[in-house]
Amino acid sequence: MQRSTRTKKPHSDPAEERSELRRLYARPMSSTRNGALFNAFSYPTKISPEAIAVFVATHTAPGALVLDTFGGSGTTGLAALLCDRPTDAMKRMAADLQLKPRWGPRRAVVYEIGTLGAFIAETMCHPVNPSAFEIAARRLIDRVASRMEDLYTAIDPNGEKGEIRHILWSDVLACPRCRKEATYWSSVVSMTPLGLRDHFHCPHCRTKSPLDFAKRVTEKFYDPLLSRIITRKKRVPVMVYGQTEGKNWRRPASADDKRRYAQITKKNVSRGAPIEPVVWGDLYRAGYHTGITHLHHFYTYRNFLAIDSLWKAIESESPRLRDALRLLVLSYNAAHSTLMTRVVVKNGQKDFVLTGAQSGVLYISSLPVEKNVFQGLRRKIHTLTEAFALLYDSKSKVDVRQASSTRIDLPDESVDYVFTDPPFGDFIPYAEINQINEIWLGKTTDRRKEIIVSQAQGKSVEQYGILMKNVLSEIARTLKKSGKVTLVFHSSKAEIWQALTEAYELAGFGVKATSILDKIQESFKQVVSTVSVKGDPLLLLEKRNMKARKKSESAAREVIINSVLERVWTEAHDLKELTPERMYSRFVTRCLEEGVPVGLDAEAFYGMIPRKKHA
Repeated sequence: MQRSTRTKKPHSDPAEERSELRRLYARPMSSTRNGALFNAFSYPTKISPEAIAVFVATHTAPGALVLDTFGGSGTTGLAALLCDRPTDAMKRMAADLQLKPRWGPRRAVVYEIGTLGAFIAETMCHPVNPSAFEIAARRLIDRVASRMEDLYTAIDPNGEKGEIRHILWSDVLACPRCRKEATYWSSVVSMTPLGLRDHFHCPHCRTKSPLDFAKRVTEKFYDPLLSRIITRKKRVPVMVYGQTEGKNWRRPASADDKRRYAQITKKNVSRGAPIEPVVWGDLYRAGYHTGITHLHHFYTYRNFLAIDSLWKAIESESPRLRDALRLLVLSYNAAHSTLMTRVVVKNGQKDFVLTGAQSGVLYISSLPVEKNVFQGLRRKIHTLTEAFALLYDSKSKVDVRQASSTRIDLPDESVDYVFTDPPFGDFIPYAEINQINEIWLGKTTDRRKEIIVSQAQGKSVEQYGILMKNVLSEIARTLKKSGKVTLVFHSSKAEIWQALTEAYELAGFGVKATSILDKIQESFKQVVSTVSVKGDPLLLLEKRNMKARKKSESAAREVIINSVLERVWTEAHDLKELTPERMYSRFVTRCLEEGVPVGLDAEAFYGMIPRKKHA
């Protein structure tokens, strides 16, 4: 703190401070989805901590208390740590916006109801010594891999012993005409040129039919971990990708691969391995989730055995490093160790491109991938080590609390600034997704306390709005009179925007300014949805006595629509500003600034654009 008292405060002039905030919110803020801190752990709707740090350091002085009521994986806490150790990227970001942030240590309190989010936040916001972590992580993986050296063994095309990099599995389909079985790989995949056909091409009777007509084949299977017969989708290995003495190779799956895998399934998992049921909700789909009732059904037996062996071995490591090592394993677990790992087709590529699980869903494709867990974790060590190094020895202090923020244990008017990113209504059921990792931690999130809109949980938009109002009322109670709230939100539904608006107004907040948070790569739901919003609207809230709503809502919306369209068509040089998704984000922020109910879903707004454009 002594250092902060010697630092000149450039915003002591109120007019200059207002000018700084205008510059901060005048242009979209980029939230890049790269770098060690962002890639340390995959988490839905995650925001770059470097971007948040610029907001924190512009809004507050060193020593300030910062609050996040929906902490997620702890990025606001990481931002507080970074304020004391700004990166070159943060300095460039601030310079680009002509800002003069006040770097230096802060205090942060992060509330997160989720077990996984709170674990990530606690571990990352209290970083271990990066060198000690790196040594322990490499020792852990080497020890387990050497004990299980045949787990990822395969014979290469020359008959030599090699190591599996990954295996491509395939669903099995039944021809609607001849009824014979064929793999998805043989009936749908084209290698010249590379692509996926939109029809089923039977390799037996040579007929073509719509892909939906080909039924997914199921099989009866004795599950040794449940000690009973289950029905599951039938999958078989089709392509093996390996490495021998540093040289990569690939070949079709063989009878030897199947024999080796059968031998692996006879190995026992550890005593206490998490053979736990999956609690399905909004994400369950009867088709591709057939037979997935327990955690281990998301894995091949080989990868479940690998993760379980690593998890058990962590208990022998130093207590001060165990959570960091658990974080390492979980950082690879759900995203890359399960059957949710997938391949994609990219232009110009002669083979499929390997990628991880899709964000925000529990989707298993017809061509799931089994990656070599040990190889993947060895690559991940560097990222986590670098992330810890960026945070280690920061003088900022972060307090992570796994609790509901409907009641905040802080004194009245004690908080200087709030940066928060609430759940976006029905956008992502975090607890349902995160259970794949949380079951390993031994405790799943209490979904009764989760603030989302969920048909499976019976939580309506009205209930969501009430809970959001309770949280925002607690923010209002704990926030200083001069304090500000930066709130990031994303929805394509007018009723959810209405619930949010009513919540912050009933809590005593009004919109001071708005902007856009540009995520360089959207989440899966944002990419595939026809009613997505490009760029998350960002609201600056302050305490105020709320005025009555405008009476002529439809007329006010008409003016805003015309204004938004005129602006982007006459002034925008950025192609993103010309997309319907960005226009909707601009429309939403203008409505909120002027106190006009959003009133239009994204889909309805998109339908108005051509008519307005040619009027």
